[in-house]
Amino acid sequence: MNWDELCDALDEIDSEPQREQRLSEYRRMLATFAPGQEGRAETLSRIADELAADDRLDEARSTYQEVLDDGGRTILSPLAGLLDVALQQQDEARVDELLALLLVRSRADELVVGDYEWIAEALEEAGRLRPALRWFTIPLRDIQPGDLDLMPIVALEGRWRVRRALGLPVDAYDDARDVWHEINDQAEAATP
Repeated sequence: MNWDELCDALDEIDSEPQREQRLSEYRRMLATFAPGQEGRAETLSRIADELAADDRLDEARSTYQEVLDDGGRTILSPLAGLLDVALQQQDEARVDELLALLLVRSRADELVVGDYEWIAEALEEAGRLRPALRWFTIPLRDIQPGDLDLMPIVALEGRWRVRRALGLPVDAYDDARDVWHEINDQAEAATP
């Protein structure tokens, strides 16, 4: 099974409405992979995500760690999952350690927009608005506010939301977010 086929199969499992059924199917798929084999780490990631969503945080943490130990390819960084769990468990030392590791990965260009969104939203949910603002802003660092077609809207939206919560004045990226919405609203209105 190639990567695209794997992601399609995992997405199909993800559409199952019952969490325990999803977990069972992910585990069944996991059993088909040897350690380090392509697909194993992403399957483990999906299991960890389900465990975290079910507040089974200790199990989620150990499963995200297993993803890291496997070392295989994943869509999102398991470090972001570990950070989310550490924030929920209020493990301050682990949060600081993971943020430092994630910053190293960010500087090495090893994170994708989804990672930044996950990190920032986890920080925002934990009430850590200043760090959340930083992580929403990082994916915008090399994009000028006028380059709307290059803007990751999830970063713009999250950044705008956190800046409003912090009571910060509107800046060029906030304006870009508003323009992005105006353009998309006009495009939707023009669509028959």
